[in-house]
Order: sequence, then C-alpha cells, then structure tokens
Amino acid sequence: MLDAVFLAATVALFALVALVAKGVEKLGPEARPSSARTPGPSAPAACRNGGDRP
Repeated sequence: MLDAVFLAATVALFALVALVAKGVEKLGPEARPSSARTPGPSAPAACRNGGDRP
C-alpha cells in the first residue's frame, strides 16, 4: 500500500513542477526570431585585402 502512495506522490510532484514551469514560461518575454547575420571578413583575409596590417 505504501508503494502506491509513494508512486502517487511522485507523479503529483512531477505534475506540479510541470505546471509551475509552464506558468513561469508564460511570464517571460516572447522569443523573437533571430535575424540573419552576415559574417565579416576574417583577420587573415582582411590583411591580404589591404586591411589593417600589423
């Protein structure tokens, strides 16, 4: 009988944690999609192309 009580308490605890996590997720700001970024030239390429030279 004690096994059934322990199992029910464990399931209830996980359900409560899931409910709290869902509530906290709704409180936060909405995620914005990231914009595409174009990578700049690498340091060796900039030196070869007449960029800043050491």
